[in-house]
Amino acid sequence: MKGNGIPDPVRRELRILKLWAAASTLAMGVLLLAAFRSPSTLRLDTLEVERIDILNEGGGKALSIAGQGRLPGPTFGGTEYPQELSGGRTTASGMIFFNEKGDEVGGLTYQGDVAGDGYRASGGITFDQFRQDQVVSLRYSDNGTSRSAGVDVWDRSTEVSIEELLPLLLARREATGAQRDSIEAALQEKAGQGLAAHRVFLGSRDRTALLLLRDREGRPRLRVLVDSTDAPRVEFLDAEGQVFHTIPN
Repeated sequence: MKGNGIPDPVRRELRILKLWAAASTLAMGVLLLAAFRSPSTLRLDTLEVERIDILNEGGGKALSIAGQGRLPGPTFGGTEYPQELSGGRTTASGMIFFNEKGDEVGGLTYQGDVAGDGYRASGGITFDQFRQDQVVSLRYSDNGTSRSAGVDVWDRSTEVSIEELLPLLLARREATGAQRDSIEAALQEKAGQGLAAHRVFLGSRDRTALLLLRDREGRPRLRVLVDSTDAPRVEFLDAEGQVFHTIPN
């Protein structure tokens, strides 16, 4: 025992505790410095997540990247609606883009799976009109029997916002009887305001190269094609969809 009255074993324990405290403080400092380093210097070899939301400066979404079934539902004005209102989002993977207003403005989705002796696969990238739905897309769809790949173009209303339709579509899911009929009538009225017309398809359908042009009502009016037998043809159609002139005759 030394003159200060502290037994040697206790003295050794105190020395160890001091060393441990110093080492812990140093380690904590390193961790804190690493945590507050500029994000641009952060590097990871592997990051495993089910969904990543990239935010604007104000906190709103700019981009969502997600695995199967984790994509956000239709989103407008910062309000997210159920996935089911947007078809394949319940089963697709991909990404959704958002503008500064909090509206989704397009995205990229893909999926593929085997079912029995067949399969289903699809993928596409779309861009939306402001406050509306998609106006241009690059799409692929395949079920093993029928296959389509190409570019689509739509005309969309400038008077009706898709934000006006989503609450009606949501309400229709729960409505029955007269209430459902009323909602259907409201949706038909919106559709009557020139809500959408599929105007152009350029691509391949079941081994036929095709350019299909439609009128403002979405009715096919001109087809330019090279069919699966390699025969070229131009077809002019009337408003009822009947071919009235062909080149070559």
